[in-house]
Amino acid sequence: MEIAAQIIGFFGTGMSFLSFLMPKKKLIIIFQVIAVASFTLHYFLLGGYTGAIMNVIALSKIALYYFENKPWFKNVLFTCIYLAVIVVTAVFTWQDISSLFPLLAMIIHTLVYNIKSEKWLRIGLFPASLLWMVYAIMKGSIPALIGEILNTSSIIAAFIHYDILKKGPKKPVEEQ
Repeated sequence: MEIAAQIIGFFGTGMSFLSFLMPKKKLIIIFQVIAVASFTLHYFLLGGYTGAIMNVIALSKIALYYFENKPWFKNVLFTCIYLAVIVVTAVFTWQDISSLFPLLAMIIHTLVYNIKSEKWLRIGLFPASLLWMVYAIMKGSIPALIGEILNTSSIIAAFIHYDILKKGPKKPVEEQ
């Protein structure tokens, strides 16, 4: 079971790393959905139930934000609902102080997904990645720890590439 959990975690790590290198928010989201689904199973198999449940919430939230440009999408409403669900879930799945780290990461994650700019999305996800890194250490998740180190590196690399050096796809004048 331990080996299967670690293999699933490494797959999720790869998908998460690749997500931050994507030039468009929709591609970031697609890769994040695959990564988060993998980490849901990974943490469940490791007995990190708060992390697993928080990942289920993250999975539904990330998938929902893929449709943020649809007329039925109500950004403030969904954000408030997810924040409430995250806090209530954290209370019911509390194991020890380690449960605090996915809670805080998920709150940050939920708030930054409201940001339209890929630059600010990456910047906002950086502290969430650091919080998940601490949780990975506390739960003994080698793939998640490596993954979060890679995520923070990927976020920094993408920030330098797209936001500082201004390389990548050009936005039309009206979007700048």
